[in-house]
Amino acid sequence: MDERLLLFIALLFAASLIGMLPPLVRRWSDRGLHNFVAASAGIFLGTVFLHLLPELAGGDSHGHAHVHASVDSSMPWAAALVGFLGLFLIEKVWMRGKPGADGHTLVWVSTYVGLSVHAFTAGLGLAALLEHPELSVAVVAILWHKLTECFSLSSVMRLAGAPAKRHFAMLGLFACITPAGLLIGAQLAGIDAHANAALTGLAAGTFLYVAVCDLLPEVFHHFDRRTPRVIALVAGVVASALAPEFESFDALIASCRHFGDEALATFLAMAPYLLLGFAVAGLVQVFLEPAALQRWLKGEGAKPIATASVLGAPLPLCSCSVIPVASGLRKAGAGKGPTSAFLIATPETGVDSVSVTWALFDPVMAVVRPVASVLSALVTGLAVGLFAKSANDDEPNAGLDAAVANPCCSNAEEAEGTHVHDETPRLRRAARFAFVDMVDDLAGALLVGILLSALIAAWVPADWFDSPLLAGSGAIFVMLIVGVPIYVCAAASTPIAATLLLKGLSPGAVLVFLLAGPATNLATLAVMGKSLGKRALGVHLGVLVVVTLVLGFATDALYESFGFASYARIGEGHEGHAGWFAHACALLLALLFLASFWRRWAKRPAQVEPAHAH
Repeated sequence: MDERLLLFIALLFAASLIGMLPPLVRRWSDRGLHNFVAASAGIFLGTVFLHLLPELAGGDSHGHAHVHASVDSSMPWAAALVGFLGLFLIEKVWMRGKPGADGHTLVWVSTYVGLSVHAFTAGLGLAALLEHPELSVAVVAILWHKLTECFSLSSVMRLAGAPAKRHFAMLGLFACITPAGLLIGAQLAGIDAHANAALTGLAAGTFLYVAVCDLLPEVFHHFDRRTPRVIALVAGVVASALAPEFESFDALIASCRHFGDEALATFLAMAPYLLLGFAVAGLVQVFLEPAALQRWLKGEGAKPIATASVLGAPLPLCSCSVIPVASGLRKAGAGKGPTSAFLIATPETGVDSVSVTWALFDPVMAVVRPVASVLSALVTGLAVGLFAKSANDDEPNAGLDAAVANPCCSNAEEAEGTHVHDETPRLRRAARFAFVDMVDDLAGALLVGILLSALIAAWVPADWFDSPLLAGSGAIFVMLIVGVPIYVCAAASTPIAATLLLKGLSPGAVLVFLLAGPATNLATLAVMGKSLGKRALGVHLGVLVVVTLVLGFATDALYESFGFASYARIGEGHEGHAGWFAHACALLLALLFLASFWRRWAKRPAQVEPAHAH
């Protein structure tokens, strides 16, 4: 069998595995699953309107000549109609009459049918494209869509509460469909243009039906918390359009190898420092007395705000799990200013992220990052304390209490009760917090961060940041716009930022991304609006944005004025110099991650109850 064919089959299985894992490895809330389904709907819509329909109309989404130009123009569209109408009859006529066929089950079954048709078509098409190196961009699109398809299918099956055995069996079968199509297509002397065009049209029709008639109604069948779902929907459309172009299959293979090398090198570089950061974080969490913390942050004024800024910086809490801790501080008498400062300094940095920054960045950035975190928290907390005093509170803890009841991070429950009296020896508690609780909280985000950094390193062109929008001061504003609404934890954002620096982003823009991403996101801002009041939220966000921009420009000026060289120690060269200690730490960290994923799977509920019935 051709070596290139085996490589593509391996890549297809890898893409399937990566795509199906996120909905499986943690216990997602009903809200989180619906956000996943919203992203899936966007992916399907983007696939239909940006890839399949342009192909049926006579050219693909990248302007290449249509592979099936000689085919009768009406036949693929008739196949699309058959796909759309066929799924309608299956779902609304045949399956509706089956006993026990609830709405969520119908969604995943119809999604499975539509995706299977497209997956098999993609396999046949991939076999045909092996003879056309100039169309290698379509190969990348197929790999990307395979990942997103498995993600989408896993999400809707999880939402429907499919049993674990059925979940694994169906996803495993689905992962084999595209390779099967590839093998069948490779054995044929040539793929009939009419049959391939018909399958493409059939896939377009089924995709359109699944997106419009199943997923979108599922996402928006109730109207609370619409903004995150709309954002997820748009993100899915954007994701479906992101497929880099390569000159040949050899270039594609080299790029995939580059991606793997970058991911491995980043993991090797981070592993020793992450383990050290986890250990120190466990000691800080156990030996820092909660009574003293509450006493130091009580009331308003510069002293408790400064204390919150300094003490919050080393604490290993993310933007979600810091909320229940802040709730306890507010109940104990902490003012709005100290609470605001604590909510900034704590997620922006921590001993784990500081240790990774030392591993990946130059010494100047390793110092600038925690100092900038404390300064941004201090200035913002002082402004909130001055312009939004706690005396104006109506129900100061309503939003925070709600957040505690519905945390967005798996470790948020532990965060609130970390300091409950426990007779277990402190060192044992520190070890459990460091290598169980923290790993459970950060493993998924860290892996995503490593993969994204490798993706940027392998597939983002070296001159991408030379554009006027991303060159100089413009990049600082772009990173702020990107960082404020989304959330990426401090440790996971570090390898992404290091790769952006290597691609040409300025140190100031990198710092803005490192500060804005962990400190703000839409969910946390919504909680703050309910708990601290709209005025406090406005002052908090406005001052934080201004301070972050100022720190970004100041960092660029610092590097330029003193002639500091900005660099990041990440990539293939770093992998080659990794010694036995780095490899041993990486192996230990990988085992900790695997144990964390197993714990998450073992704890997952047998069934996720839908929020509403159809």
